[in-house]
Amino acid sequence: MDLIDLHQNTEWPARLDQVLSSSPVDWADRRTSVQTVAPPGLARLQRMSAVPRFDLDAVDPEVYEGILADALAAAARGGAVYTELRLPQESVVYPQFMERFEAARASVTEIYPDFDAGAVLSMNLWDPMLRELCDAFGDAAAAGLAGVEIIYVPYAAEADWTRGRVVAEAAGAAGLGVTVPAGAFNGSNLASLAEIEQIGRIGHAVGAASDPGIMRLLAERDVTVEVCLTSAVVLGMVPSLEAHPLPRFLEAGIAVVLGTDSPMRMGTDIAGEYEKARALGLGETELAAITERAKAARLP
Repeated sequence: MDLIDLHQNTEWPARLDQVLSSSPVDWADRRTSVQTVAPPGLARLQRMSAVPRFDLDAVDPEVYEGILADALAAAARGGAVYTELRLPQESVVYPQFMERFEAARASVTEIYPDFDAGAVLSMNLWDPMLRELCDAFGDAAAAGLAGVEIIYVPYAAEADWTRGRVVAEAAGAAGLGVTVPAGAFNGSNLASLAEIEQIGRIGHAVGAASDPGIMRLLAERDVTVEVCLTSAVVLGMVPSLEAHPLPRFLEAGIAVVLGTDSPMRMGTDIAGEYEKARALGLGETELAAITERAKAARLP
């Protein structure tokens, strides 16, 4: 069975930390300590994400390309035949950033010839250059960008989606797919996102399980949910793997794919995510259906 990862972050600051820091973070130790001392939810997410910051504008483009290659190689080693890698918004400071991505992808496929990858650009709705970035969508799509991920605040409360709708419409007009991480810790924003035509995928969406109406809306709109089982447990979206609503999503007719989220920080790979789905009772037929859905749900 092909293993497809449709939710993988580059983990840009964390991978830079591994390359540039004199004392890089031990992520296994970080996971253990954070789960012990930080309450589940945003506090845990922030603690897991905290690493020393580097001046990203000063990072050599060769290092940037190497970071992408490292993330893609890890995906291939973990069993993925395809992954969508979310590029940090800082990518726009690098000339021909999509050429850098393609070079990184090509270097990995030399070692793993059955592997392939697509690029998704993470977009911060609060960025003052957002309009200029949207104007560049056409050129980015022509260069091979598959889609955009919209990051917003507040993350665990209802947000104003006026700007988000503009970004989604601009991306759709350029032929780019759109995905949004939402509903990790509650049901906030899920109904609003499901009503935006260009948004075809939502990451996590664990909070939908508490609202049958939102579950029906996601199913009726055929919105694909990117389920990241390890991340959901580590960050406290659910108290345990057994509590994850993945089986309920499938019973409700919600389209589901699997992802690793932040594989280095979470200590997982896509093979591990498929194994966790098996532990939740999914059989080979259901897992094969998830893979087929992932093939169809690739951006754009």
